[in-house]
Amino acid sequence: MKPLPCPIDAAKPSDFVRRRLVRAIALAPAIHSITALGQTEPVPTAAQISSASITLAYSDQVIVDRLTGRKIGVRIRLPAQQKPTGLILYSPGLGSGLSNGAAWCASWQVAGYVVVNLAHPVTDEAIWNTERASFQENLKRALAPEQYTDRVKDCSAVLTHCLNDSVIKPYIDPNRIGIAGHSYGALTVQAITGQLLGGQNLRDARIRAAIAFSPGAASAERAHQMSKVNIPFFSVTGDHDQYVTFKDGKSSMRLGMALEKRLMIYEQLPVGHKQLLIMANADHMTFAGEPVDTDRYSRDVKTHPGEELSQWSRMSEISKVFWQYYLSASINLNDADQTMFKTQLTHYQGAGDVLKFG
Repeated sequence: MKPLPCPIDAAKPSDFVRRRLVRAIALAPAIHSITALGQTEPVPTAAQISSASITLAYSDQVIVDRLTGRKIGVRIRLPAQQKPTGLILYSPGLGSGLSNGAAWCASWQVAGYVVVNLAHPVTDEAIWNTERASFQENLKRALAPEQYTDRVKDCSAVLTHCLNDSVIKPYIDPNRIGIAGHSYGALTVQAITGQLLGGQNLRDARIRAAIAFSPGAASAERAHQMSKVNIPFFSVTGDHDQYVTFKDGKSSMRLGMALEKRLMIYEQLPVGHKQLLIMANADHMTFAGEPVDTDRYSRDVKTHPGEELSQWSRMSEISKVFWQYYLSASINLNDADQTMFKTQLTHYQGAGDVLKFG
């Protein structure tokens, strides 16, 4: 079995100031103080015009899946109030881990959700460690067929852990589970919500809604399998979301797929509760949701930090509207509520963005 094309992703923070702004955008417009557990970091306000002190807390841990033996890194973000709420898992792209998607994951936490970022073994930052193997060998291992399956199993194992952990469990309503992911993580989301993977059905029926940043399918046949997905599914891509070159010195590998193959995911999802956002002037790494090291990843758009932060802010708000609707305690799918949901999403649509409902 040949490995599936990976719509890659990952990012290594390289600019201290920009990292601080990322956290600010993630939290805007709310000014919040979270003291749930674990590490804390001071975060400035969105435009650095307020001197208010913001503290974002999270806990980094390692969970061992007893079935696979894999050691899965997790970043656990708990909301300010301990009461049953939605849980959102986040699966990162190739070469990244717990920091991936920080712009919106922190925002979801502030909005009142439990958010758990994963760092999948082999496909995380480990690809950049060339002490024992070359960069090309690391990539080959990370893109091996079994890694696609193992990543899905990681998500189910972490979900089970969260639902049984004495500290996390009181915060979670088990009927309000969502999952999101970027690139490799989007493929993970596709598989765990019902797309067959190597002939296997790895669907986790506990998941109620999903967001895939930079989804995709290698073929029309693979895309057609998305017709089996029966939960609300939001496909997010950009008008320049296609390929990325991974670089480590003189060694490199080009990964990804044409935009039309990303759009096939939305097209093949069943009609009812599917959404598509094509963000203007956005490439694959726009949806990393964290600063991108251009020495490691190629870019197909030229944006200044303020523009990309604005894109991340819009994405944070749009995704929160999705979660608030589909992970609500008592969802009503009547015409009036659907109209309101679409109106709220459209409110955050940027100039040149394409937003579709099906």
